[in-house]
Amino acid sequence: MSMELLLQAAVSGFLMGGIYALIALALALVFGVMGVLNFAHGDLLMVGMYGVVLICAATNLSPFIAGLLIVPAMVLIGWVVFILLIRPIVGSAPLVQAQLTIGMSFVIQSAALLWFGADLFNVRSELGSSSIRLGDIVISAPLLIGCLVALLASGLLAWFLSATIWGYRIRATAEDPVMAQLCGVPVQRVQRWVFAGATGSLAIAAGCLMAFYHVTPVVGLQFSVLSLLIVVLGGLGDLRGAMVAALVLGVAEAMTSAIFNSASAPAALYILFGAALLLRPHGLLGRGATV
Repeated sequence: MSMELLLQAAVSGFLMGGIYALIALALALVFGVMGVLNFAHGDLLMVGMYGVVLICAATNLSPFIAGLLIVPAMVLIGWVVFILLIRPIVGSAPLVQAQLTIGMSFVIQSAALLWFGADLFNVRSELGSSSIRLGDIVISAPLLIGCLVALLASGLLAWFLSATIWGYRIRATAEDPVMAQLCGVPVQRVQRWVFAGATGSLAIAAGCLMAFYHVTPVVGLQFSVLSLLIVVLGGLGDLRGAMVAALVLGVAEAMTSAIFNSASAPAALYILFGAALLLRPHGLLGRGATV
């Protein structure tokens, strides 16, 4: 195994981890604010990916622009899903939450299969095959741009939470919803907008992914599992931990794929995940809820 190959894998994994971070931050934010671990998170991302495909096919726009265009539609979807399905289970037992969101995942997958079939869809763009060479390292241009866009969106989210009045309300609700309600924070409105906004952010992640990735009706399961791994590894409810965990997992995924074969790489990731939980049960930064 050459050092150049390992370095190439590390760089690609870090860039992919930046996109993973945006996906996982939405799940971590929802859990931190309302205590709901959404097992259909990846399927909502899959809806956004299909939306990007449809817009690109109709308009020939860049997938990054298409992702921005479907943000309002994804926010509306998140709003409706919260009102109909998520709000009734806020504060309920974890098993109830898991049963409902897993059922929602199956419904979304079945609807996508009926509507689009089992075929693989992707987006062809001018950036699709372009790359940037830095010495012996070749960086995919769509992956680099996708990582930068995802990190920018994550940075804007961090700024919003730390520097705006609604950010203060969100943090107060996450810290103690009862006390926040007593202090005049509209907790239910905050929860509704957090879920809708988190779903809307998946549209940006979908645009970043579709610049170089593909979508099928079952791709949501992959990203649901990956997001759950990142959120648990980073510490339940810890956004900074989720960011670090996403980058670590992205690099680990690429490195294990380079060292081993692609079939055994997931097994190595789960072993790493289990070891991290044993050593850091509160997450990588030690600030999350106990797993």
